[in-house]
Amino acid sequence: MSASPTAPSPRPARNLGIDLARGLAVVLMIQTHALDGWVSQADKLSGLYRFTRVFSNIPAPLFLLLAGLSLGLQAASAERAGKNLAEVRSGMARRALEVVGYGYLVSVVYAVLDWRVDLATLLRADILHCIGLSLLVCTYLLVGRSSLGLRALLVVVCGLALGLTQRWLPHLPLPIAAVLGLVIDVTPVTRFPLLPLCGFAALGVLLGARFRLTDWSWQRSLTVALGAIAVVYPLQELTTLTVLSLGGRLSRAHPAVIWNFLEGTARAMAVLSLSLAASAKLPDKSFGWLLRLGRGSLLAYAFHIPLCYGRIAQSILGKLDMMQALPLLAALIALTWLVVTVRDALEPRLKRPRLTKSGTVVALLVLIANPAHAQSDDAAASPPARTAEAAEELELANVAHELAANGRFALAHALIPGDAYATQIHLPNDYSVKSEVERCHQLFQSGNFRESAEAYALLLIARPDLVRVLFNIAQGLRRAGESRQALTFYRRYLQLDPQSPLRAEVEGYIRELSALLAARALVVSTQPPSPVYKRAWFWVALTTGIVVTTTAVVLGVTLGTKTSPPQPPPEEILGPFDVMFPTMPKTRDGAFAAR
Repeated sequence: MSASPTAPSPRPARNLGIDLARGLAVVLMIQTHALDGWVSQADKLSGLYRFTRVFSNIPAPLFLLLAGLSLGLQAASAERAGKNLAEVRSGMARRALEVVGYGYLVSVVYAVLDWRVDLATLLRADILHCIGLSLLVCTYLLVGRSSLGLRALLVVVCGLALGLTQRWLPHLPLPIAAVLGLVIDVTPVTRFPLLPLCGFAALGVLLGARFRLTDWSWQRSLTVALGAIAVVYPLQELTTLTVLSLGGRLSRAHPAVIWNFLEGTARAMAVLSLSLAASAKLPDKSFGWLLRLGRGSLLAYAFHIPLCYGRIAQSILGKLDMMQALPLLAALIALTWLVVTVRDALEPRLKRPRLTKSGTVVALLVLIANPAHAQSDDAAASPPARTAEAAEELELANVAHELAANGRFALAHALIPGDAYATQIHLPNDYSVKSEVERCHQLFQSGNFRESAEAYALLLIARPDLVRVLFNIAQGLRRAGESRQALTFYRRYLQLDPQSPLRAEVEGYIRELSALLAARALVVSTQPPSPVYKRAWFWVALTTGIVVTTTAVVLGVTLGTKTSPPQPPPEEILGPFDVMFPTMPKTRDGAFAAR
Protein backbone atom coordinates (compact mmCIF):
# COMPACT_ATOMS: atom_id res chain seq x y z
CA MET A 1 0.00 0.00 0.00
CA SER A 2 1.32 3.43 -0.92
CA ALA A 3 2.32 5.76 1.87
CA SER A 4 0.75 8.81 0.28
CA PRO A 5 -0.56 11.47 2.64
CA THR A 6 -4.29 11.55 3.03
CA ALA A 7 -7.12 13.63 4.32
CA PRO A 8 -8.92 13.54 7.63
CA SER A 9 -11.84 11.32 8.28
CA PRO A 10 -15.16 12.47 6.85
CA ARG A 11 -16.71 12.65 10.32
CA PRO A 12 -19.87 11.05 9.03
CA ALA A 13 -21.88 11.43 12.23
CA ARG A 14 -21.78 15.21 12.04
CA ASN A 15 -22.77 15.32 8.41
CA LEU A 16 -25.44 12.72 9.10
CA GLY A 17 -26.77 15.04 11.79
CA ILE A 18 -27.82 17.56 9.14
CA ASP A 19 -29.63 14.89 7.13
CA LEU A 20 -31.22 13.59 10.32
CA ALA A 21 -32.53 17.08 11.14
CA ARG A 22 -33.91 17.38 7.61
CA GLY A 23 -35.59 13.98 7.98
CA LEU A 24 -37.22 15.06 11.25
CA ALA A 25 -38.40 18.24 9.52
CA VAL A 26 -40.07 16.08 6.84
CA VAL A 27 -41.88 13.97 9.46
CA LEU A 28 -43.05 17.07 11.36
CA MET A 29 -44.16 18.67 8.10
CA ILE A 30 -46.25 15.64 7.13
CA GLN A 31 -47.93 15.40 10.53
CA THR A 32 -48.68 19.14 10.51
CA HIS A 33 -50.33 19.04 7.10
CA ALA A 34 -52.09 15.68 7.45
CA LEU A 35 -53.75 16.37 10.79
CA ASP A 36 -54.64 19.91 9.77
CA GLY A 37 -56.35 18.65 6.64
CA TRP A 38 -57.99 15.48 7.94
CA VAL A 39 -59.14 16.23 11.50
CA SER A 40 -62.62 17.63 11.99
CA GLN A 41 -63.20 21.08 13.46
CA ALA A 42 -64.74 19.57 16.59
CA ASP A 43 -61.75 17.30 17.26
CA LYS A 44 -59.30 20.14 16.70
CA LEU A 45 -60.36 21.35 20.15
CA SER A 46 -59.06 18.12 21.75
CA GLY A 47 -55.94 18.09 23.88
CA LEU A 48 -54.24 15.51 21.66
CA TYR A 49 -54.63 17.64 18.53
CA ARG A 50 -53.45 20.78 20.34
CA PHE A 51 -50.40 18.86 21.54
CA THR A 52 -49.43 18.01 17.95
CA ARG A 53 -49.60 21.75 17.11
CA VAL A 54 -46.68 22.32 19.49
CA PHE A 55 -44.45 20.78 16.80
CA SER A 56 -46.15 22.34 13.80
CA ASN A 57 -44.23 25.60 14.13
CA ILE A 58 -40.90 23.84 13.53
CA PRO A 59 -40.68 22.61 9.89
CA ALA A 60 -40.60 25.93 7.99
CA PRO A 61 -37.89 27.62 10.16
CA LEU A 62 -35.92 24.36 10.25
CA PHE A 63 -35.97 23.88 6.47
CA LEU A 64 -34.83 27.48 5.94
CA LEU A 65 -32.14 27.21 8.62
CA LEU A 66 -30.81 23.98 7.08
CA ALA A 67 -30.83 25.49 3.58
CA GLY A 68 -28.74 28.40 4.83
CA LEU A 69 -26.48 26.04 6.77
CA SER A 70 -25.71 24.04 3.63
CA LEU A 71 -25.02 27.26 1.75
CA GLY A 72 -22.61 28.41 4.49
CA LEU A 73 -20.77 25.08 4.53
CA GLN A 74 -20.40 25.15 0.74
CA ALA A 75 -19.11 28.73 0.87
CA ALA A 76 -16.55 27.87 3.55
CA SER A 77 -15.39 24.84 1.54
CA ALA A 78 -15.03 26.96 -1.61
CA GLU A 79 -12.98 29.57 0.26
CA ARG A 80 -10.63 26.92 1.65
CA ALA A 81 -10.16 25.44 -1.82
CA GLY A 82 -9.30 28.87 -3.22
CA LYS A 83 -12.13 28.87 -5.76
CA ASN A 84 -13.26 31.98 -7.60
CA LEU A 85 -16.01 33.29 -5.33
CA ALA A 86 -17.76 35.11 -8.16
CA GLU A 87 -18.14 31.80 -10.01
CA VAL A 88 -19.21 30.08 -6.79
CA ARG A 89 -21.91 32.70 -6.20
CA SER A 90 -23.06 32.36 -9.79
CA GLY A 91 -23.50 28.59 -9.38
CA MET A 92 -25.31 29.02 -6.07
CA ALA A 93 -27.64 31.61 -7.61
CA ARG A 94 -28.54 29.23 -10.42
CA ARG A 95 -29.41 26.50 -7.93
CA ALA A 96 -31.49 28.96 -5.89
CA LEU A 97 -33.49 29.93 -8.97
CA GLU A 98 -33.98 26.24 -9.76
CA VAL A 99 -35.66 25.82 -6.37
CA VAL A 100 -38.00 28.72 -7.21
CA GLY A 101 -38.74 27.03 -10.52
CA TYR A 102 -39.56 23.78 -8.71
CA GLY A 103 -42.00 25.76 -6.59
CA TYR A 104 -43.96 26.91 -9.64
CA LEU A 105 -43.80 23.43 -11.16
CA VAL A 106 -45.26 21.89 -8.01
CA SER A 107 -48.05 24.49 -8.05
CA VAL A 108 -48.91 23.52 -11.63
CA VAL A 109 -49.01 19.82 -10.71
CA TYR A 110 -51.28 20.51 -7.73
CA ALA A 111 -53.61 22.62 -9.89
CA VAL A 112 -53.90 19.81 -12.45
CA LEU A 113 -54.51 17.18 -9.76
CA ASP A 114 -57.27 19.28 -8.20
CA TRP A 115 -58.75 20.38 -11.55
CA ARG A 116 -58.44 23.97 -10.37
CA VAL A 117 -56.28 25.92 -12.76
CA ASP A 118 -56.52 29.53 -11.57
CA LEU A 119 -53.85 32.23 -11.37
CA ALA A 120 -53.94 32.49 -7.60
CA THR A 121 -53.02 28.79 -7.36
CA LEU A 122 -50.40 28.82 -10.11
CA LEU A 123 -48.68 32.01 -8.90
CA ARG A 124 -48.84 31.46 -5.15
CA ALA A 125 -45.68 32.01 -3.11
CA ASP A 126 -45.08 28.80 -1.17
CA ILE A 127 -42.23 27.36 0.89
CA LEU A 128 -40.06 26.37 -2.11
CA HIS A 129 -40.27 29.90 -3.49
CA CYS A 130 -39.29 31.25 -0.09
CA ILE A 131 -36.33 28.88 0.25
CA GLY A 132 -35.07 29.62 -3.27
CA LEU A 133 -35.34 33.39 -2.91
CA SER A 134 -33.77 33.28 0.57
CA LEU A 135 -30.80 31.36 -0.82
CA LEU A 136 -30.53 33.90 -3.65
CA VAL A 137 -30.45 36.81 -1.21
CA CYS A 138 -27.94 35.10 1.08
CA THR A 139 -25.74 34.15 -1.89
CA TYR A 140 -25.17 37.74 -2.96
CA LEU A 141 -25.26 39.42 0.45
CA LEU A 142 -23.37 36.89 2.60
CA VAL A 143 -21.31 34.35 0.63
CA GLY A 144 -17.66 35.35 0.53
CA ARG A 145 -18.35 38.72 2.18
CA SER A 146 -16.51 40.31 5.08
CA SER A 147 -18.21 40.99 8.44
CA LEU A 148 -20.47 38.00 7.92
CA GLY A 149 -21.97 38.17 11.41
CA LEU A 150 -22.98 41.81 11.02
CA ARG A 151 -24.37 41.21 7.55
CA ALA A 152 -26.44 38.24 8.73
CA LEU A 153 -27.83 40.30 11.60
CA LEU A 154 -28.76 43.10 9.17
CA VAL A 155 -30.62 40.62 6.96
CA VAL A 156 -32.63 39.47 9.98
CA VAL A 157 -33.38 42.98 11.26
CA CYS A 158 -34.20 44.43 7.83
CA GLY A 159 -36.38 41.43 7.02
CA LEU A 160 -38.42 41.90 10.19
CA ALA A 161 -38.65 45.67 9.77
CA LEU A 162 -39.68 45.56 6.11
CA GLY A 163 -42.15 42.79 6.86
CA LEU A 164 -43.93 45.08 9.34
CA THR A 165 -44.62 47.61 6.57
CA GLN A 166 -47.02 45.28 4.79
CA ARG A 167 -49.86 46.35 7.11
CA TRP A 168 -50.14 49.55 5.07
CA LEU A 169 -50.18 47.72 1.75
CA PRO A 170 -53.32 48.43 -0.33
CA HIS A 171 -55.21 45.76 -2.25
CA LEU A 172 -53.32 44.89 -5.43
CA PRO A 173 -54.44 43.25 -8.69
CA LEU A 174 -53.27 39.68 -9.19
CA PRO A 175 -50.38 40.21 -11.66
CA ILE A 176 -48.74 42.72 -9.30
CA ALA A 177 -49.68 40.73 -6.22
CA ALA A 178 -48.03 37.61 -7.68
CA VAL A 179 -44.67 39.41 -7.88
CA LEU A 180 -44.83 41.39 -4.65
CA GLY A 181 -46.32 38.37 -2.89
CA LEU A 182 -42.99 36.59 -3.20
CA VAL A 183 -41.46 39.22 -0.92
CA ILE A 184 -44.19 40.11 1.61
CA ASP A 185 -47.65 38.86 2.55
CA VAL A 186 -50.14 39.66 -0.20
CA THR A 187 -53.61 38.11 -0.32
CA PRO A 188 -54.39 35.66 -1.90
CA VAL A 189 -51.05 34.46 -3.27
CA THR A 190 -48.67 34.51 -0.30
CA ARG A 191 -48.13 31.62 2.04
CA PHE A 192 -44.42 31.95 2.80
CA PRO A 193 -42.93 35.38 1.93
CA LEU A 194 -39.27 36.20 1.65
CA LEU A 195 -39.57 38.78 4.44
CA PRO A 196 -38.96 38.11 7.23
CA LEU A 197 -38.39 34.37 6.71
CA CYS A 198 -35.08 34.85 4.88
CA GLY A 199 -33.64 35.65 8.31
CA PHE A 200 -33.67 31.94 9.17
CA ALA A 201 -31.53 31.16 6.11
CA ALA A 202 -29.15 34.04 6.95
CA LEU A 203 -28.60 32.60 10.43
CA GLY A 204 -27.98 29.20 8.86
CA VAL A 205 -25.29 30.65 6.60
CA LEU A 206 -23.62 32.19 9.66
CA LEU A 207 -23.73 28.87 11.53
CA GLY A 208 -22.22 26.97 8.62
CA ALA A 209 -19.53 29.43 7.57
CA ARG A 210 -18.32 30.85 10.88
CA PHE A 211 -19.48 28.81 13.85
CA ARG A 212 -18.56 25.45 12.29
CA LEU A 213 -21.65 23.89 13.78
CA THR A 214 -20.94 20.52 12.16
CA ASP A 215 -17.65 20.31 14.13
CA TRP A 216 -19.34 20.55 17.53
CA SER A 217 -18.96 17.71 20.00
CA TRP A 218 -22.11 15.88 21.02
CA GLN A 219 -21.89 17.46 24.47
CA ARG A 220 -21.85 20.96 23.02
CA SER A 221 -24.69 20.13 20.64
CA LEU A 222 -26.78 18.80 23.52
CA THR A 223 -26.06 21.89 25.63
CA VAL A 224 -27.15 24.20 22.81
CA ALA A 225 -30.31 22.12 22.29
CA LEU A 226 -31.27 22.33 25.96
CA GLY A 227 -30.64 26.08 25.98
CA ALA A 228 -32.80 26.55 22.88
CA ILE A 229 -35.62 24.50 24.40
CA ALA A 230 -35.43 26.55 27.60
CA VAL A 231 -36.14 29.86 25.83
CA VAL A 232 -39.06 28.61 23.70
CA TYR A 233 -41.74 29.06 26.38
CA PRO A 234 -40.63 32.56 27.51
CA LEU A 235 -40.57 33.72 23.88
CA GLN A 236 -44.02 32.23 23.32
CA GLU A 237 -45.34 34.10 26.35
CA LEU A 238 -43.76 37.33 25.13
CA THR A 239 -45.53 36.84 21.80
CA THR A 240 -48.86 36.35 23.55
CA LEU A 241 -48.41 39.36 25.84
CA THR A 242 -47.42 41.60 22.94
CA VAL A 243 -50.52 40.63 20.97
CA LEU A 244 -52.75 41.20 24.00
CA SER A 245 -51.12 44.56 24.73
CA LEU A 246 -51.21 45.95 21.18
CA GLY A 247 -54.36 44.23 20.02
CA GLY A 248 -55.02 42.64 16.70
CA ARG A 249 -54.01 39.17 15.59
CA LEU A 250 -50.57 37.62 15.26
CA SER A 251 -49.28 37.99 11.72
CA ARG A 252 -46.03 38.84 10.00
CA ALA A 253 -47.09 42.50 10.06
CA HIS A 254 -47.64 42.54 13.84
CA PRO A 255 -44.76 43.67 16.10
CA ALA A 256 -45.15 40.43 18.06
CA VAL A 257 -43.62 38.67 15.06
CA ILE A 258 -40.20 39.62 16.45
CA TRP A 259 -40.66 37.29 19.42
CA ASN A 260 -42.28 34.73 17.15
CA PHE A 261 -39.25 34.79 14.85
CA LEU A 262 -36.90 34.23 17.79
CA GLU A 263 -39.11 31.39 19.00
CA GLY A 264 -38.97 29.76 15.56
CA THR A 265 -35.19 30.10 15.58
CA ALA A 266 -34.99 28.46 19.01
CA ARG A 267 -37.20 25.56 17.95
CA ALA A 268 -35.19 24.97 14.77
CA MET A 269 -31.88 25.15 16.63
CA ALA A 270 -33.16 22.68 19.23
CA VAL A 271 -34.03 20.08 16.59
CA LEU A 272 -30.79 20.64 14.67
CA SER A 273 -28.60 20.42 17.78
CA LEU A 274 -30.39 17.32 19.05
CA SER A 275 -29.91 15.71 15.63
CA LEU A 276 -26.18 16.45 15.68
CA ALA A 277 -25.85 15.00 19.19
CA ALA A 278 -27.96 11.92 18.36
CA SER A 279 -26.07 11.15 15.14
CA ALA A 280 -22.79 11.25 17.07
CA LYS A 281 -23.92 8.74 19.71
CA LEU A 282 -26.46 6.46 18.02
CA PRO A 283 -25.73 3.82 15.36
CA ASP A 284 -26.61 4.88 11.82
CA LYS A 285 -29.09 2.03 11.40
CA SER A 286 -31.30 3.41 14.16
CA PHE A 287 -32.29 6.44 12.07
CA GLY A 288 -31.49 5.33 8.52
CA TRP A 289 -35.10 5.78 7.39
CA LEU A 290 -35.03 9.41 8.54
CA LEU A 291 -31.82 10.00 6.59
CA ARG A 292 -33.52 8.77 3.43
CA LEU A 293 -36.50 11.05 4.02
CA GLY A 294 -34.15 13.97 4.68
CA ARG A 295 -32.20 13.43 1.48
CA GLY A 296 -35.46 13.17 -0.45
CA SER A 297 -37.18 16.12 1.25
CA LEU A 298 -38.17 17.84 -2.01
CA LEU A 299 -39.94 14.72 -3.31
CA ALA A 300 -41.49 14.09 0.10
CA TYR A 301 -42.91 17.61 0.12
CA ALA A 302 -44.35 17.38 -3.38
CA PHE A 303 -45.81 13.90 -2.82
CA HIS A 304 -47.68 14.29 0.46
CA ILE A 305 -49.47 17.62 0.00
CA PRO A 306 -52.22 16.35 -2.37
CA LEU A 307 -52.92 13.52 0.07
CA CYS A 308 -53.45 16.04 2.87
CA TYR A 309 -55.43 18.83 1.17
CA GLY A 310 -56.16 17.83 -2.41
CA ARG A 311 -59.03 16.27 -4.30
CA ILE A 312 -57.46 12.83 -3.75
CA ALA A 313 -58.19 13.15 -0.02
CA GLN A 314 -61.64 14.72 -0.49
CA SER A 315 -63.46 11.85 1.24
CA ILE A 316 -61.66 12.38 4.55
CA LEU A 317 -60.93 16.13 4.59
CA GLY A 318 -62.12 17.55 7.90
CA LYS A 319 -64.02 14.37 8.79
CA LEU A 320 -61.70 12.30 11.02
CA ASP A 321 -61.11 12.28 14.74
CA MET A 322 -57.59 11.93 16.09
CA MET A 323 -57.87 8.17 16.68
CA GLN A 324 -58.74 7.68 13.02
CA ALA A 325 -56.18 10.16 11.73
CA LEU A 326 -53.10 8.91 13.59
CA PRO A 327 -52.92 5.44 11.90
CA LEU A 328 -53.39 7.09 8.51
CA LEU A 329 -50.64 9.57 9.40
CA ALA A 330 -48.25 6.70 10.11
CA ALA A 331 -49.26 5.07 6.81
CA LEU A 332 -48.66 8.34 4.91
CA ILE A 333 -45.17 8.73 6.41
CA ALA A 334 -44.38 5.11 5.48
CA LEU A 335 -45.76 5.59 1.97
CA THR A 336 -43.72 8.77 1.51
CA TRP A 337 -40.59 6.90 2.61
CA LEU A 338 -41.40 4.12 0.14
CA VAL A 339 -41.78 6.64 -2.71
CA VAL A 340 -38.41 8.21 -1.88
CA THR A 341 -36.82 4.75 -1.66
CA VAL A 342 -38.17 3.74 -5.07
CA ARG A 343 -36.95 7.04 -6.55
CA ASP A 344 -33.48 6.45 -5.13
CA ALA A 345 -33.43 2.94 -6.58
CA LEU A 346 -34.56 4.06 -10.04
CA GLU A 347 -32.55 7.27 -10.23
CA PRO A 348 -29.25 5.73 -11.42
CA ARG A 349 -31.02 3.92 -14.26
CA LEU A 350 -33.05 6.95 -15.27
CA LYS A 351 -30.16 9.40 -15.23
CA ARG A 352 -27.31 7.32 -16.67
CA PRO A 353 -27.19 4.89 -19.59
CA ARG A 354 -26.13 1.51 -18.30
CA LEU A 355 -24.41 -1.50 -19.80
CA THR A 356 -26.39 -4.71 -19.98
CA LYS A 357 -24.98 -7.75 -18.23
CA SER A 358 -23.93 -9.30 -21.53
CA GLY A 359 -22.29 -6.05 -22.63
CA THR A 360 -20.38 -5.83 -19.37
CA VAL A 361 -19.12 -9.40 -19.71
CA VAL A 362 -17.97 -8.80 -23.30
CA ALA A 363 -16.10 -5.65 -22.28
CA LEU A 364 -14.38 -7.40 -19.38
CA LEU A 365 -13.39 -10.39 -21.54
CA VAL A 366 -11.82 -7.97 -24.03
CA LEU A 367 -9.76 -6.50 -21.20
CA ILE A 368 -8.63 -9.93 -19.99
CA ALA A 369 -7.63 -11.07 -23.47
CA ASN A 370 -5.97 -7.78 -24.45
CA PRO A 371 -4.36 -6.29 -21.30
CA ALA A 372 -1.60 -4.51 -23.23
CA HIS A 373 -4.03 -2.06 -24.84
CA ALA A 374 -3.68 0.31 -21.91
CA GLN A 375 -0.08 1.09 -22.89
CA SER A 376 -0.92 2.17 -26.43
CA ASP A 377 -1.30 5.79 -27.48
CA ASP A 378 -4.82 7.10 -28.04
CA ALA A 379 -4.00 8.04 -31.62
CA ALA A 380 -2.89 4.50 -32.44
CA ALA A 381 -5.57 2.68 -30.49
CA SER A 382 -7.28 -0.13 -32.35
CA PRO A 383 -11.08 -0.26 -32.71
CA PRO A 384 -11.44 -3.03 -30.06
CA ALA A 385 -9.32 -0.96 -27.66
CA ARG A 386 -11.46 2.10 -28.26
CA THR A 387 -14.57 0.04 -27.56
CA ALA A 388 -13.08 -1.14 -24.29
CA GLU A 389 -12.07 2.41 -23.35
CA ALA A 390 -15.60 3.64 -24.02
CA ALA A 391 -16.93 0.85 -21.82
CA GLU A 392 -14.49 1.87 -19.08
CA GLU A 393 -15.61 5.50 -19.25
CA LEU A 394 -19.25 4.49 -19.05
CA GLU A 395 -18.56 2.16 -16.15
CA LEU A 396 -16.64 4.93 -14.36
CA ALA A 397 -19.63 7.27 -14.69
CA ASN A 398 -22.02 4.57 -13.48
CA VAL A 399 -19.91 3.71 -10.44
CA ALA A 400 -19.52 7.38 -9.50
CA HIS A 401 -23.24 7.96 -9.72
CA GLU A 402 -24.04 4.87 -7.65
CA LEU A 403 -21.57 5.95 -4.98
CA ALA A 404 -23.22 9.37 -4.82
CA ALA A 405 -26.67 7.82 -4.66
CA ASN A 406 -25.52 5.93 -1.55
CA GLY A 407 -24.21 9.10 0.08
CA ARG A 408 -20.52 8.34 -0.63
CA PHE A 409 -19.88 11.70 -2.26
CA ALA A 410 -16.14 11.83 -1.53
CA LEU A 411 -15.55 8.59 -3.43
CA ALA A 412 -17.76 9.79 -6.30
CA HIS A 413 -15.80 13.06 -6.46
CA ALA A 414 -12.51 11.12 -6.48
CA LEU A 415 -13.64 9.37 -9.67
CA ILE A 416 -15.27 12.35 -11.38
CA PRO A 417 -14.35 15.70 -9.78
CA GLY A 418 -17.08 18.30 -10.04
CA ASP A 419 -19.32 20.64 -8.09
CA ALA A 420 -22.22 18.20 -8.23
CA TYR A 421 -20.38 16.00 -5.72
CA ALA A 422 -18.04 18.53 -4.07
CA THR A 423 -20.87 20.66 -2.72
CA GLN A 424 -22.09 17.68 -0.67
CA ILE A 425 -18.72 17.30 1.09
CA HIS A 426 -17.85 19.51 4.04
CA LEU A 427 -14.26 19.35 5.27
CA PRO A 428 -13.63 20.67 8.78
CA ASN A 429 -11.45 23.74 9.12
CA ASP A 430 -9.13 22.37 11.81
CA TYR A 431 -7.83 19.14 10.31
CA SER A 432 -4.15 18.39 9.99
CA VAL A 433 -3.00 16.29 7.02
CA LYS A 434 0.08 15.14 8.88
CA SER A 435 -1.87 13.80 11.85
CA GLU A 436 -4.48 12.17 9.63
CA VAL A 437 -2.01 10.22 7.49
CA GLU A 438 -1.09 7.83 10.26
CA ARG A 439 -4.66 7.45 11.40
CA CYS A 440 -5.83 6.48 7.92
CA HIS A 441 -3.00 3.97 7.52
CA GLN A 442 -3.98 2.51 10.88
CA LEU A 443 -7.55 2.12 9.66
CA PHE A 444 -6.29 0.00 6.79
CA GLN A 445 -3.87 -2.01 8.89
CA SER A 446 -6.51 -2.71 11.54
CA GLY A 447 -8.90 -4.12 8.94
CA ASN A 448 -11.24 -1.12 8.59
CA PHE A 449 -10.77 -1.15 4.81
CA ARG A 450 -14.01 0.57 3.83
CA GLU A 451 -13.44 3.40 6.31
CA SER A 452 -9.88 3.87 5.08
CA ALA A 453 -11.10 4.23 1.50
CA GLU A 454 -13.62 6.86 2.56
CA ALA A 455 -10.93 8.76 4.45
CA TYR A 456 -8.45 8.63 1.59
CA ALA A 457 -11.06 9.95 -0.83
CA LEU A 458 -11.37 13.21 1.08
CA LEU A 459 -7.79 14.20 0.37
CA LEU A 460 -8.58 14.80 -3.29
CA ILE A 461 -10.98 17.58 -2.26
CA ALA A 462 -8.19 19.61 -0.68
CA ARG A 463 -5.23 18.17 -2.63
CA PRO A 464 -6.33 17.05 -6.10
CA ASP A 465 -2.66 16.79 -7.15
CA LEU A 466 -2.08 13.68 -5.00
CA VAL A 467 -3.10 11.19 -7.69
CA ARG A 468 -1.60 8.20 -5.90
CA VAL A 469 -4.34 8.45 -3.31
CA LEU A 470 -6.54 6.73 -5.92
CA PHE A 471 -4.36 3.64 -5.52
CA ASN A 472 -4.86 3.74 -1.75
CA ILE A 473 -8.63 4.00 -2.25
CA ALA A 474 -8.61 1.04 -4.63
CA GLN A 475 -6.61 -1.03 -2.14
CA GLY A 476 -9.11 -0.32 0.63
CA LEU A 477 -12.12 -1.11 -1.55
CA ARG A 478 -10.55 -4.34 -2.86
CA ARG A 479 -9.85 -5.58 0.66
CA ALA A 480 -13.39 -4.55 1.70
CA GLY A 481 -14.82 -6.83 -0.98
CA GLU A 482 -16.08 -4.04 -3.25
CA SER A 483 -14.46 -5.50 -6.35
CA ARG A 484 -16.27 -3.48 -8.99
CA GLN A 485 -15.54 -0.16 -7.30
CA ALA A 486 -11.92 -1.13 -6.67
CA LEU A 487 -11.44 -2.06 -10.33
CA THR A 488 -12.78 1.34 -11.39
CA PHE A 489 -10.36 3.17 -9.09
CA TYR A 490 -7.37 1.11 -10.30
CA ARG A 491 -8.22 2.04 -13.89
CA ARG A 492 -8.75 5.67 -13.01
CA TYR A 493 -5.36 5.75 -11.33
CA LEU A 494 -3.61 4.49 -14.46
CA GLN A 495 -5.51 6.99 -16.60
CA LEU A 496 -4.16 9.88 -14.55
CA ASP A 497 -0.67 8.46 -13.93
CA PRO A 498 0.21 6.11 -16.82
CA GLN A 499 3.95 6.19 -15.92
CA SER A 500 3.40 5.20 -12.31
CA PRO A 501 6.08 2.96 -10.77
CA LEU A 502 3.16 0.90 -9.44
CA ARG A 503 1.83 0.22 -12.95
CA ALA A 504 2.77 -3.46 -13.07
CA GLU A 505 1.18 -4.10 -9.67
CA VAL A 506 -1.97 -2.20 -10.63
CA GLU A 507 -2.33 -4.07 -13.91
CA GLY A 508 -2.11 -7.33 -11.98
CA TYR A 509 -4.99 -6.22 -9.75
CA ILE A 510 -6.98 -5.16 -12.82
CA ARG A 511 -6.59 -8.57 -14.46
CA GLU A 512 -7.47 -10.36 -11.24
CA LEU A 513 -10.60 -8.29 -10.54
CA SER A 514 -11.73 -8.33 -14.18
CA ALA A 515 -11.60 -12.11 -14.28
CA LEU A 516 -13.39 -12.33 -10.93
CA LEU A 517 -16.24 -10.04 -12.02
CA ALA A 518 -16.55 -11.79 -15.40
CA ALA A 519 -16.83 -15.16 -13.67
CA ARG A 520 -19.49 -13.85 -11.31
CA ALA A 521 -21.49 -12.41 -14.21
CA LEU A 522 -21.37 -15.69 -16.11
CA VAL A 523 -22.51 -17.64 -13.04
CA VAL A 524 -25.43 -15.26 -12.51
CA SER A 525 -26.45 -15.44 -16.18
CA THR A 526 -26.62 -19.27 -16.08
CA GLN A 527 -28.83 -19.41 -12.99
CA PRO A 528 -32.56 -19.87 -13.67
CA PRO A 529 -34.73 -16.93 -12.66
CA SER A 530 -36.20 -17.26 -9.20
CA PRO A 531 -39.97 -17.67 -8.91
CA VAL A 532 -41.95 -14.48 -8.53
CA TYR A 533 -42.94 -15.35 -4.98
CA LYS A 534 -39.26 -15.33 -4.02
CA ARG A 535 -38.74 -11.78 -5.26
CA ALA A 536 -38.60 -9.01 -2.65
CA TRP A 537 -40.71 -6.65 -4.73
CA PHE A 538 -43.54 -9.21 -4.85
CA TRP A 539 -43.88 -9.27 -1.07
CA VAL A 540 -43.48 -5.51 -0.76
CA ALA A 541 -46.25 -4.97 -3.32
CA LEU A 542 -48.46 -7.63 -1.72
CA THR A 543 -48.00 -6.22 1.80
CA THR A 544 -48.63 -2.67 0.60
CA GLY A 545 -51.80 -3.76 -1.19
CA ILE A 546 -53.10 -5.57 1.89
CA VAL A 547 -52.38 -2.57 4.15
CA VAL A 548 -53.99 -0.08 1.76
CA THR A 549 -57.04 -2.29 1.17
CA THR A 550 -57.54 -2.99 4.87
CA THR A 551 -57.17 0.68 5.76
CA ALA A 552 -59.65 1.69 3.07
CA VAL A 553 -62.21 -0.89 4.21
CA VAL A 554 -61.91 0.02 7.90
CA LEU A 555 -62.03 3.72 7.13
CA GLY A 556 -65.03 3.28 4.82
CA VAL A 557 -66.95 1.29 7.39
CA THR A 558 -66.08 3.75 10.15
CA LEU A 559 -67.04 6.82 8.15
CA GLY A 560 -70.12 5.16 6.73
CA THR A 561 -71.50 4.38 10.17
CA LYS A 562 -70.52 7.63 11.85
CA THR A 563 -72.61 10.75 11.72
CA SER A 564 -70.29 13.68 11.09
CA PRO A 565 -70.99 16.89 13.02
CA PRO A 566 -72.24 19.77 10.90
CA GLN A 567 -69.38 21.64 9.29
CA PRO A 568 -69.03 25.41 9.51
CA PRO A 569 -69.40 27.44 6.34
CA PRO A 570 -66.29 27.60 4.11
CA GLU A 571 -65.20 31.01 5.32
CA GLU A 572 -64.90 29.69 8.89
CA ILE A 573 -62.80 26.61 8.06
CA LEU A 574 -59.27 27.04 9.34
CA GLY A 575 -56.65 26.55 6.65
CA PRO A 576 -53.04 25.43 6.98
CA PHE A 577 -51.91 28.86 8.18
CA ASP A 578 -53.57 29.10 11.56
CA VAL A 579 -51.30 30.27 14.34
CA MET A 580 -49.76 27.21 15.90
CA PHE A 581 -49.69 28.33 19.53
CA PRO A 582 -51.60 26.46 22.25
CA THR A 583 -52.36 29.68 24.17
CA MET A 584 -53.47 31.72 21.15
CA PRO A 585 -56.87 31.73 19.42
CA LYS A 586 -56.89 30.07 16.04
CA THR A 587 -56.60 32.38 13.05
CA ARG A 588 -55.67 32.29 9.40
CA ASP A 589 -52.61 34.49 9.82
CA GLY A 590 -49.78 32.30 11.04
CA ALA A 591 -46.28 33.59 11.31
CA PHE A 592 -44.05 30.64 10.61
CA ALA A 593 -46.49 27.77 10.64
CA ALA A 594 -45.84 25.02 8.14
CA ARG A 595 -48.11 24.91 5.16
